[in-house]
Amino acid sequence: MTEKESIFLKALNNEVLPVPPIWYMRQAGRYMPEYRAVRKKFKNFLDMCKNPEVCCELALQPINAFELDSAILFSDILTIPDAMGLDVKFLEGEGPVFGNPVKTAKDVINIEPFDSEKLSYVYKAVENIRRSLPRNIPLIGFCGSPWTLAAYSIEGRSSKDFLFTRNFLKENNVETHIFLDSLTKACFEYLKKQVEAGADVIQIFDSWANLLNEDEYKIYSLEYISVLIALLKNDILTKNIPIILFSREPKAQLKTIMTSQADCLSLYWSMNDIDLNEVRNKVSIQGNLNPEILLESNDVIRKETTKILTKYKDYPGYIFNLGHGITPNINPDKVKFLTDFIRGS
Repeated sequence: MTEKESIFLKALNNEVLPVPPIWYMRQAGRYMPEYRAVRKKFKNFLDMCKNPEVCCELALQPINAFELDSAILFSDILTIPDAMGLDVKFLEGEGPVFGNPVKTAKDVINIEPFDSEKLSYVYKAVENIRRSLPRNIPLIGFCGSPWTLAAYSIEGRSSKDFLFTRNFLKENNVETHIFLDSLTKACFEYLKKQVEAGADVIQIFDSWANLLNEDEYKIYSLEYISVLIALLKNDILTKNIPIILFSREPKAQLKTIMTSQADCLSLYWSMNDIDLNEVRNKVSIQGNLNPEILLESNDVIRKETTKILTKYKDYPGYIFNLGHGITPNINPDKVKFLTDFIRGS
């Protein structure tokens, strides 16, 4: 694939485009009836993620429905802790639950070393999706940030405040950094395997950046993301792969997040008060329509989307996306309307 063939790769190369490339976080998901038809065949979400043929089918659904400019691997960020023996399950109405969470300093020391081959089902899914896509449609591989994986692994489930995790940081600071270091190396090996299997772009999801104040964010999240990106940029296989960083409601300034050396920053929907002159020609921007706007009328969607398109009209390297994932209560017709409006505006 060449950049001339893909407007998504052109944007990641900081080019100004007349119409921005479009893809959506969680573009394959429960809002689509064809997804729900597949999902009901599996009792456990992670079991579905371990079926490469099904993951390929799900990744292609939004491409076929909306003719988007990039596909993304269908998987989950918690495959890494699951491969490290933490026994991740998705329970109906509860989300992810860890059978063997990291609750003590001793648990950190005794955790299973990451074996990338345990996730061969992910790499097979990447191969299948890449083979099934048109050559001009890139495929995004991804992982969770080391901090986000650690927060889930320590808390043992999703949480509003991650109180146990926050106390763990204070009481086991040395072990927390040991854990973050091992997760960073695991993420590197995992992403490298995805690229080897055919991923054209990488996105890092720092889904729990919002749990940390600015200083904590720099210490526990940004530092390890920066190490991960440096490892990727210095490896012969991954050095030319564009890297997108999505941070959920980070407390840090955009210029601070830029120090990660990510090629593109994906903005949370509330990150609207930013000085584009600080980042222009330095980093691509992705985002950042509030997904809840898709619950509104077409007039409201048109109005709010126009604001974003106007703001980034001449920005070198802009990709249209939402500021978070598509939620299950969204009507697919609204996604189609949004996509068609962007291309026709």
